[in-house]
Amino acid sequence: MTATGDWLAIVNPNSGLTRSRHNWGGIEAALRAAQIPLEVVHTGQPHEGESIARRAVQQGRRQLIAAGGDGSVNDVVNGVMDAGLADTREVTLAVAPTGTGNDWARSLGIGRRPADVVSAITAGRTMLHDVGIVDYPGSGQRRRWFINVAGAGYDAHMTARLPRPIPSALTYLRVAISGLVSYRAPRFRVDADGTRFDGPMLLVFAANAQYCGNRMHVAPVARMDDGLLDVVMVRELGLLAVLPKLVKLYRGTILGDPAVRHVRAAKVRIEAEPQAGVQVDGQMAGSTPAEFSLLRQALRVVVRPGISPAGAVASSPSTYRARWSG
Repeated sequence: MTATGDWLAIVNPNSGLTRSRHNWGGIEAALRAAQIPLEVVHTGQPHEGESIARRAVQQGRRQLIAAGGDGSVNDVVNGVMDAGLADTREVTLAVAPTGTGNDWARSLGIGRRPADVVSAITAGRTMLHDVGIVDYPGSGQRRRWFINVAGAGYDAHMTARLPRPIPSALTYLRVAISGLVSYRAPRFRVDADGTRFDGPMLLVFAANAQYCGNRMHVAPVARMDDGLLDVVMVRELGLLAVLPKLVKLYRGTILGDPAVRHVRAAKVRIEAEPQAGVQVDGQMAGSTPAEFSLLRQALRVVVRPGISPAGAVASSPSTYRARWSG
């Protein structure tokens, strides 16, 4: 790889839709037909996209395409953020969503068709996007970066149970429901900019964007450039009580549920007893205690022409501030 003005596509050939009609081959052909200067590198093992992205940025690359799912995007983001740039906003990141969930691309308004990717790149519409940070003070666990949604508790438990590569979109729902039978909610202590929450919780999300888990609309009012995390906490619930919540989750109305608490914060500390796993962008990334924060507008990101640069915010956050009940 050399320092050029070409786009460098970092392609995960094992992402969920590799063998479907929404595959990288079709996207690459469309990009070349549009005469977009392009170099392509395929990853050969899990998380190799991180080292490829880091090396590329250190060699002068400033235009990257992450081709894969949310985990593939996360690898590229970690490589960029760990490359040692004085100003990471010099890098422009585009996504070619060829994974199973593609939740971050959904928040950006970029579809899976080759034409969707080409039109977004050729239009040149970008936004300065916040980048999330997870630190593990005192534990020696490595700092991780995230671009979409991080969380602790049941979402991480589910992430650890997902087969890789994820065979279909329905896998998320199947694993989410089946795991509830035996899962026991930890007692969480959450500090969000000094406001404390304590009690048994099913999970705690720290969301930068709006979707995770293949269309689960966990943070429908999250903005991707405001320097704040949308913290979504769901109290402990039994299996029968959880199932109706899933409908609200996919509809984007979960924040109005009395079992859910939603706040915004620049810094969040999560502790749990017993310890809870932590996931970032659908990848396991350690365990509690963990601290979540953001670098505001730290990375330039390609968005679909016509989308609000802050993301499609559906309503005022005050609409969704719910109290615990029960």
